[in-house]
Amino acid sequence: MSSDKPCQPKIPPPCQRKCNVQAEEAEEEDKKEEPVKCVEMWHPGFDARFSNQNQTRRCWANYIDYIRCTNKFGEDHEPCEYFKKAYQYLCPSVWYNAWDEQRENGTFPMPPWV
Repeated sequence: MSSDKPCQPKIPPPCQRKCNVQAEEAEEEDKKEEPVKCVEMWHPGFDARFSNQNQTRRCWANYIDYIRCTNKFGEDHEPCEYFKKAYQYLCPSVWYNAWDEQRENGTFPMPPWV
């Protein structure tokens, strides 16, 4: 049994599914509210070095990688933004704000390979 059409997923992505359900509920209740808008959120992809574990080390590694990247290529280097987004996603803001403060004060425990 062969078909010319490629296999299409029958279930919409989670965000779209949520919007459709909420839109249908709004229609049923005849409310005149603005339609539900989905916001696509960014997250770092899978990293085999930190699989299914506490993500603290991954947070630290991405912060250090960001520092290394900016030291080598400068703050305006676009690929460095991945590391920044990753550590901001994975780390509590209190941590990286404290690390930034420590870097400014010269007390940040920088690894020797950086």
